[in-house]
Order: sequence, then C-alpha cells, then structure tokens
Amino acid sequence: MSDDFRPKLKLFAERMVTVAARCTNEESTKLFLILPFLNFLGYDDRNPDEVCPEHSADFSEKFKNRVDFAIMKSGTPIIAIECKALGSALKDERGQLRSYFNAAPTIKMGVLTDGLVYEFYADSDEPNMMDQNAFLMLDMREIAKGKIEDSIEDGLKSLQKCNFDPENIGAEAKRKLIFHDFVQQISKIAENPSEQFVRMLLQNAGLSHVRSKSLADYTELARSAFREFVNLRILQRLDLPTKDKDQDKTVPAAETLQMESSKVDESLAVSAIELDVFNYVKRRLAFLVKDDRLFQEIDGVDYKNYKGKFVVFYKRVQAGRLFDFYDEGDCKYNFDFGQFGGDVSTDNLSEIDKVLLAVYVQRVSENEPSAKRLATADQ
Repeated sequence: MSDDFRPKLKLFAERMVTVAARCTNEESTKLFLILPFLNFLGYDDRNPDEVCPEHSADFSEKFKNRVDFAIMKSGTPIIAIECKALGSALKDERGQLRSYFNAAPTIKMGVLTDGLVYEFYADSDEPNMMDQNAFLMLDMREIAKGKIEDSIEDGLKSLQKCNFDPENIGAEAKRKLIFHDFVQQISKIAENPSEQFVRMLLQNAGLSHVRSKSLADYTELARSAFREFVNLRILQRLDLPTKDKDQDKTVPAAETLQMESSKVDESLAVSAIELDVFNYVKRRLAFLVKDDRLFQEIDGVDYKNYKGKFVVFYKRVQAGRLFDFYDEGDCKYNFDFGQFGGDVSTDNLSEIDKVLLAVYVQRVSENEPSAKRLATADQ
C-alpha cells in the first residue's frame, strides 16, 4: 500500500467519469468501467483464472445462474460481481447477487455496480447469507471531486489483491457496518442532542445537577460545540489555520463548555427560595458554631448563581464550596454536599444542620495557614 493511494484513486475516478459518456449499455459498462476498476485494485482482468466472466453459480442442474464476473483464488470463486448498465437502479438487483451467495459457498464478498456506483456486501451475520446492508459504498463521481472519506480509502485498500483476505472479510464487514451505524447515531446526536447526552457532557464539565428548565440552553450549546468540532476537523483536513493556531494550544471540550456556561449563568437573578436558603445558612451557622473564630468566619460565606445550580461557598467558589442547591425535584429543598453527605432532599431545612456544620468547619480549617491548623490539632 503506497502513501499515494488517495491521489491515484482520485485520478482514476476522474478518468472513469470522463469515459462514462461512452457507456451506452451493460457490455460497454463492463469493458470501459468495471474491468479497469478491477485492474486498479490489482486483479489481472486479462487472466480468466483470476477474473472469470460469466462464472457458473447454479443452485442445481435445473436452476442455472451465471455471475457477470467472479474473482478466483486457487480455482474457486471468492468474489461475485453483478454488473448493470450505467445508471441502472442497483436496489432492484440485490436479490440476484444474494442468490450467488447461496449458490456458491466459497464466495465471501459480493459487488453490485453500474460502473460508477459500487456496493460491497459480505455475509457477516450468517455464512452464505448476504447481509441486507452494504458494508462499503462509493460513487466515482464524488471521488473525482476529491470527496474521499477515510472509510472509503481504507475499505478499497483492504480489497486490493495484495491485501484481500476472504476468510476475514466477514468480520471486517461487520466492523464497518457497526462503524457506519455509529456515524449515523453521532450525526443524529449532533443535530438533536438527547437530554441524557447533554447531561453527560455537563457532568464531565463539572455540572452534575442541572435544572430541567435550564436544559434547553445547554442543548443548544452542545449542538454548537458539535458544529465547532466539525469545522475544526475540516480546517485540519484542508491544512488551513484555525483561530488558535498562533497560540498552538487547544482548550479541552469540557473546559470550554464550563467556560461558556459560566458566561451565560453569571447574570442570573437569585430566586426567592435560593435567597431563603442562603439566609438560613448564615443564621443557622451563627447558632451552631461553638467558638468565636468560627463565628467570625461566617462573614466569608457567599453564593454564586448558575443556570443549573445555586452554589453556597466559603471564600472560594470551588475549593470552599459548602453545597450546591437545586430548585427542582419532589422535595422543596435539594442539596449536594459532595463527600460530606452527598445528595440531601428535604422539606425541612433543619435536617441539614449536622452536615452543614461539618462541611463549614472543614472549609474554614482548610483555609487556615498550615502552621495554625497544626497548632489547633495539637490542642
């Protein structure tokens, strides 16, 4: 496999598109388009022991079948090729190709083509039963325009005479079919991200709880992120500069999402229930703490409102976080105290007193200089 396979494929496709104007029937399609394609893949179209025309593929003496071309190996057919006149509807002939799989046990791959459009089939699910879907499809007209996907290039390379493995083609076809299914699923997600997918992205960005009424904005953000990702890949393929190329660094997707969400959320107004929670925390801590130092540090308790959550913290939003509050759920109050108590849902705020005091004392302790913490611990 040479590194110049892609430009050679494009040049060959351009020649085939030019020649196609001379193909007026099935025979001229075979002669001018299909046999050159087999030759391009490395098969000797002048050797009937390798490329055999009108090969027998009979069910029985009574029912005679002949495949247009069979690729032979050690005297047995391994690839069946059904040819149609240029411009024919290939879907109407898939049944004919399927019959060759049933009739010839040694056939491991079937090709259906009109000389420019090619469909490649295997028996990845059941031996000698052709799959319903092609594992590889290509159109020479698109390739001639330079539209060569990696899957097409890799697929054709694996079908070259020097690389083709009839015993492995079923497993390889299955892999490609699953790959195509993944691509379709990703395409659907990119156009319409599901709630589950958006929440997964948010969780990776550090937002583990987001209110349902805020999800629509994040869904649009995920859709925009997909578009940006695709645009960057196109620029990379064309070797064009991106906005960040001079800086030579890339911001991770999760970090970008968190930065974008912060920009959106900082201007949000605090709801009445969120303000009630914050005021309760400060009043309750003043009652719960038992020494002057902890009492004085209550002034360091503050809040920050995001679209997905209301965060109460001591001095530092991340390192000093006391809890996240969510104004949704079956209960009136929904908290996330992290490692100190996890999720807590209640209709009575006094039920959070114990975990609230524990996390507050810990955060104050963590904010003190190391020497002072050691002195306190020794007392």
